Amino acid sequence: MNFLESFLENDLVGNSSTLIISITIFFILVASAAFYFDFLKNKDNSNKISILERAIKDLIEEFRSLELNLNEQKKILNDYKYTLDKLDLEISRLADSNKGDSKITAAIQMANQGSSLEEISKSTGLSNEEIEPILKYHGKV
Repeated sequence: MNFLESFLENDLVGNSSTLIISITIFFILVASAAFYFDFLKNKDNSNKISILERAIKDLIEEFRSLELNLNEQKKILNDYKYTLDKLDLEISRLADSNKGDSKITAAIQMANQGSSLEEISKSTGLSNEEIEPILKYHGKV
């Protein structure tokens, strides 16, 4: 207590202004240190954000690449499905036309000899839909 009383009694205005200036400088130093550490933390967070952004861009590119590959695979599978459906239809047509076996046998022989669709149709009386699979499987390429 003696220190405080002697501090205030000797030079009240000078000591008070020194005390206020000292406190002000202390708070300025504390605020400056806080701003500096906040700046460092923001810089570190900014670096982390830029790394994350690059990683997200890389992932987006990978997903686009996968999407293109999957689209290509989908097209190939659709082509196979179309081919299988067409083969199924051709097999059904061939199976349904067993009453005209002699016509089909003649059409197969003509296809083996290289006859065209029109020639086989005129000769056998079969429809184009029945002749196409025969030409496909038995025709000369």
